[in-house]
Amino acid sequence: MVARGDTVEWFTAMFPGAAHEVTLDGVHVVRGGRQWSVHVAALRRYRGHLRDSFDVVIDEVNTIPFFTPMWADIPHLLLIFQLARDVWWHESAFPINAVGYASEPFYLRTYRRTPALTISASTETDLRRLGLTGPIKVLPMGLEPMVVPDVPKESTTTFLYVGRMAPSKRVHDVVDAFARYRARGHAANLWLIGDGTPGYVAGLRRQVARLGLDGTVELLGRVTADVKHDRMARAHVLLMASVREGWGLSIVEANVCGTPAVVYDVPGLRDAVRDGETGFVVAPTPESLAGGMERTTADPDLYARLAQAARLWSSTFSFDTAATELRVAVSAAVLASTHGSAPGG
Repeated sequence: MVARGDTVEWFTAMFPGAAHEVTLDGVHVVRGGRQWSVHVAALRRYRGHLRDSFDVVIDEVNTIPFFTPMWADIPHLLLIFQLARDVWWHESAFPINAVGYASEPFYLRTYRRTPALTISASTETDLRRLGLTGPIKVLPMGLEPMVVPDVPKESTTTFLYVGRMAPSKRVHDVVDAFARYRARGHAANLWLIGDGTPGYVAGLRRQVARLGLDGTVELLGRVTADVKHDRMARAHVLLMASVREGWGLSIVEANVCGTPAVVYDVPGLRDAVRDGETGFVVAPTPESLAGGMERTTADPDLYARLAQAARLWSSTFSFDTAATELRVAVSAAVLASTHGSAPGG
């Protein structure tokens, strides 16, 4: 957007050692507050410096909103990748999980007439169910250009998970499904890429040992982009079993490498996989995931078709396309305000 002549300020939270203000790739980054105070700091920043300097504000909600409909007097848009919903039950302890789950529908109704931006039809549906009546724009996912490693697939069928190691990602279901796949007489390996809480990772290691999978499951931790892409290119199938996602970026990255995916039928993941074309969307159980793994790898001709379609699907995503669609939505919000029908509630 900066390259197209827009002035962009990105307000975000501080972290130890960070500069309060810095320009990165033409974007003026301003930091203030921390996890629980950044929202108040944003309000102060707006009222003290920005009110007459910008045309629009984008309120990005990652669980806790900035509530711009209550204080921004210029056009404002909601940017939300996914709702938290059942993630609360997996990521937080009682009673915080109960409070978060119960309160989310209420505080998001603050945005009921605010134009919204999201990245999947699933999240659009969720927002409509909560009573949001303003325009909702589903932006195409941005994807960095990738150089696909020129490497062959592994000689042994190899499955891959890439992402955060956390209860809501249900990596333990991936391990369970892999055990079921091997129990049916299939030789295979599983690579797990990503880091997370030490307790959850330790639990995965215990699960691998308990299921007799030592030597077939490799936990690689956090890796460089080059290593990640190399593993994506060498693996046969990507697996994801999250409770929900906004999208599934690692799915499309793997698709660039000619690697189809088998995923749970949950918000976000069902949007990132074209069922039966670029992979399979299955019921959210380890047994169904194992069945999808068998179906994907049993027929070489089917696998080749899935891999080719995955490559074609991934080629449709770029940040240039996403930026174009974003500017259309932003311009519409500004135009609506200019004509006296301010989008905010």
